[in-house]
Amino acid sequence: MVLALVALTIVVLGAVKVLLPFATPILWALVLGTATWPAYRRLHEWLGGRTNLAALLMTIALTLTVLMPFVALGFALAAEVGPTVDRVRTWLEAEGTGLPDSLSQIPMLEDALLRLKEAAATAEGRRELLMQGAGLGPAAHLLTLGKNLLHTLLNAVITVFTLFFVYRDGKSLEREANALLDRIDVGRGAQILGSVRETVRAVFFGWLLTAAAQGIVAMLGYWIAGLSAPVLLGITTGLAAVIPFGVSLVWIPAVISLASEGLWWQAIFLSGWAILVVGLIDNVLRPLFISGPAKIPFILVFLGVLGGLATYGLLGLVLGPVFLAILLALLRQGREAMAVAVQRDPPIPQGNDSPG
Repeated sequence: MVLALVALTIVVLGAVKVLLPFATPILWALVLGTATWPAYRRLHEWLGGRTNLAALLMTIALTLTVLMPFVALGFALAAEVGPTVDRVRTWLEAEGTGLPDSLSQIPMLEDALLRLKEAAATAEGRRELLMQGAGLGPAAHLLTLGKNLLHTLLNAVITVFTLFFVYRDGKSLEREANALLDRIDVGRGAQILGSVRETVRAVFFGWLLTAAAQGIVAMLGYWIAGLSAPVLLGITTGLAAVIPFGVSLVWIPAVISLASEGLWWQAIFLSGWAILVVGLIDNVLRPLFISGPAKIPFILVFLGVLGGLATYGLLGLVLGPVFLAILLALLRQGREAMAVAVQRDPPIPQGNDSPG
C-alpha cells in the first residue's frame, strides 16, 4: 500500500512537472472553450453531429475572431500615431536646437528635450538611447526580444491546438471532472462544475462588454477633445481594453499629439476623462457584469479580478473570480448539508427532570 502511494505520488509530480510549462495556454484553451461551448454545441448539431469538423471550424472561427481585432489595432495605431512620430522625427533631424512653440511653453522641459535631441543626432546616439532605455546591451536585448516573441508564439499555437481538443472531447472531459468533483464533495460534482462554467462565461463576456463600454465612452472623450478620428480611436480603445492597461496605449499617444499641437486644455481634459471616467468603467462595470450571472457578491468579484490580475497576470482576470466562485459554492453547499443534517437529526431538548 505504501509503495503504491509512493509510486502514485511520483507519477503525479512527474506529470505536473511536464505540464506546468504549458499551464497558461492550456488554461486559456479551457476558458475559451467553456465560454463559447453553447455556440459549438449549436454548430455541432447543425453539422449533423460531425464532431471533428465542428471542432475544427469552431477553432478556426474563434482564432480569427481573436486575431483580427489586434491586427486592426496595430494598423489603427500606426495611422493615428504616425503624424505625431513624423513631427518628432522632423524636429530631431532639423538643424538648430529650437523647440516647437507648443513644447517650449512647458516649464523645465526645454533643457531635457534639447539634451535628448543632441543625443539622438547620430545613429550611434540613437542606438545608445535605445539600449539605455531597455537596460540591456545590443546582443542581450535582441536575445531577450527573440525569446519573448518565440514564447508568445508557442503559447498561442498550443492554445489553438488544445482548443480543438477541448471542443472535440469536451463531453468526456466534463464527465471526468464530474466524477472527480463527486469524490471531493459527494454527489455535488455537477453543481460545482456548473458554478465554474457559469462564472467562466460571466467573466469572459463581462470582459468583452466592459471593453465595448470603455470604447464607446472613450470615443465621446475623443470627440469632445476635437481629435480628427474619434470613431476609429474609440474602436481601437475598445479593442485595446481587452488587455490590462491596454486603453493607455491609445489615449496617451492621443494626449501627446494634442500637447504637441499646443492644445493644452484638450490634452488635460482627455487625460482626466481617460483616467477618471474610462478607468472607472473598468473597475465598476466589469464586476457588475460578472456578479449578476455568476451569482457572486460584487465585492468578491471586484477583489477576485484585482487579486487575480496581480497574482496570475492576464489569466487571473478569469481565474480570480473562478476560484472565489468555487469556494463560495463549497461554502453554500456545506451550509445546506448542515441544515439538512439538523432537520434530519434535531437536537434533543434538555428538559428539567429533577423532582418538583
